Amino acid sequence: MRVLVNATSARLGGGITVMRNLLPAFVDADGGAHEYIVVAHEDSAAAMDPHHPRVHFEVAQRGESLVSRLVWEQLELPVRSVLDRADIVFSPGGLAVLTAPKPQVLMYQNMAPFEPRVMARVPAHERRRFFLLRELGALSGRIARRIVFISRYAQRSILPQIGGRALDSECIYLGRDPAFRPEAASDPQAQALSDKLGLPARYLLSVSQFYFYKNFVELVDGFALALPTLPSDVSLVIAGAEHQQDYAAAVRARIARHGLGDRVRLLGAVPYEQLPMIYARAMAFLFPSTVENFPNILVEGLASGAPTFASKLGPMPEIAGDAATYFDPYDTHDIARAIERATNDQALRETLSRRGIERVKRYSWERTARQLLRVFEEAR
Repeated sequence: MRVLVNATSARLGGGITVMRNLLPAFVDADGGAHEYIVVAHEDSAAAMDPHHPRVHFEVAQRGESLVSRLVWEQLELPVRSVLDRADIVFSPGGLAVLTAPKPQVLMYQNMAPFEPRVMARVPAHERRRFFLLRELGALSGRIARRIVFISRYAQRSILPQIGGRALDSECIYLGRDPAFRPEAASDPQAQALSDKLGLPARYLLSVSQFYFYKNFVELVDGFALALPTLPSDVSLVIAGAEHQQDYAAAVRARIARHGLGDRVRLLGAVPYEQLPMIYARAMAFLFPSTVENFPNILVEGLASGAPTFASKLGPMPEIAGDAATYFDPYDTHDIARAIERATNDQALRETLSRRGIERVKRYSWERTARQLLRVFEEAR
């Protein structure tokens, strides 16, 4: 079977994480039977390429806007599916190739356009983009032969918005990268990297790209409220590319307003291979996001043994179970209470760490790949 993978939406964060792990899992799981033609943007292909002879990359046109990229995809990918003799078109980014002559399998990753509470908070300059993503995502779900959801929460939420089709859909959880482990804290290069990044000796960690729904402003507010109860040597560290620069500016402004310049550290974009050490050395991991689908970052925190305190919304309780303590991400006082417990309750931290390491054993990229390959075969 020849699978055309439409990876044009994998530009940052979770999209690249999925492709980085899923492509080598495919070739390990398929018994040598399949080939994969991956259409991706040149600036992200290198981060995803497993350098395997059965995985071939083709460069997508770089568009300056969402509309120009979509037009190129919708015109070019149907032709490529024929020229590349594809048996299946797999779109893991939630947007199908609307006129592709080949059977399509769609996987939703971006939950935000389908979440009413998030849509109500979309910045004015982003509203058209989110509306377009929602409408095209709904249309994609109606034309795909099979639909894959990566959490039951997303399946329950999105299916009614795309007209049902429960019989053509299923939930397949994503996996975990074994690089994220507690032992990463003591890797030989860990201390040198910590010194290079200027990490505090004791810190609470949050990781994500800067988007408004990741809730970093509220996290900073919660940290400020909790500060009187925290030891003076405990800091908040946030790692992630400042993708939405206006939102990053709002986070920096809130840090300045609270006078937290010496207690909150923004690391910016951190290379993927450095993240395991940063997680593993954290006192606790804070995940305040208001919307997710299958949160890879949450699984990374759990796998690293970092005691995890997470938003109670969306799929977070589904994915982390009893391995996390939950808070209302819209309530800064509830965030503050979570931060106080994360800092001051050592017994709770030890319990959550043990549970997290055990919890993530259920997530495997090999299992994900095998389940997806079965769906591909059924959709042919």
